[in-house]
Amino acid sequence: MVLIIYLATVAVTIAPALARGGLAPRGSPGPSPTYAYGYGYGSAFDSAIEEALSYPEPTAAPKLSDRAKDIAVLNADRLTVRITNGFGEDLSISYNSNAGSPTIIGNPPAGTFKAAANTDVVVPRSFAGAIFIGHYFNPANSKIEVAFVSNQDYRPGLDVSYVDGYSVPLVCSCAGVAVTGCNEPLFRLGHTCTNPGPGYRQLCYNPQKNSPDGPADPFFQPCQGAAYTYPNDQTANAFGKCDNGDIQCCVGVSPLLRILCRSNANLLPLIRSIAPGPAFSTEKDH
Repeated sequence: MVLIIYLATVAVTIAPALARGGLAPRGSPGPSPTYAYGYGYGSAFDSAIEEALSYPEPTAAPKLSDRAKDIAVLNADRLTVRITNGFGEDLSISYNSNAGSPTIIGNPPAGTFKAAANTDVVVPRSFAGAIFIGHYFNPANSKIEVAFVSNQDYRPGLDVSYVDGYSVPLVCSCAGVAVTGCNEPLFRLGHTCTNPGPGYRQLCYNPQKNSPDGPADPFFQPCQGAAYTYPNDQTANAFGKCDNGDIQCCVGVSPLLRILCRSNANLLPLIRSIAPGPAFSTEKDH
């Protein structure tokens, strides 16, 4: 009982922080996604989470031009992108450097991205490349693109791209403000993936990959303007929004992700140790 009361107090305490930020804005107005909360921790803790997550959602997507402008000057020889796996299961993570680019510091190999884990991807100056995340290794997985190059005065370039395909939802924030990505669970929105990859609801290849000016395929359209859904879907580009170098990206659609991404996932191991599974069972894309 003491633990439940303590956890309820934590949830209520962080409610004001939730009201300060949101999910990455979508490119066109529309209803906010609906989530099934199925927490299963007991009435007191469930009620506290419901209260923490019940702040009003906007009825229409805000203009992407309203993103907070960060005027801090980045003066470093490396850039760190922290990624949190809030999807609720182990995933695959892999990396790519563009031709002529240095590799990620430490040259990490492709591997397993554990559920509830964080990983810090550290890139040197002159780096340009991508981080791919999905259910299994595939170059068409959802990806985070990063550039830290001289022709941009070493101001971080950042975007989430579904141009090659969609596997899991990704959102990236800078200094606590969501700037690129889309957490819409595309496999559950009623649009048919016309070119599915191996595995049920695990990968959808993007048929507009070679259509520079789009428009977005119907399956990908809910994320148009927030993540790249065709090559010139440029409002998904967060260049100029991350100059202080505080970059955090999150995988998943759970409403608890709003908490976890603001606390570097510190609450996730605690919640999972109390009731593994239920917080995520209704949120996955399969």
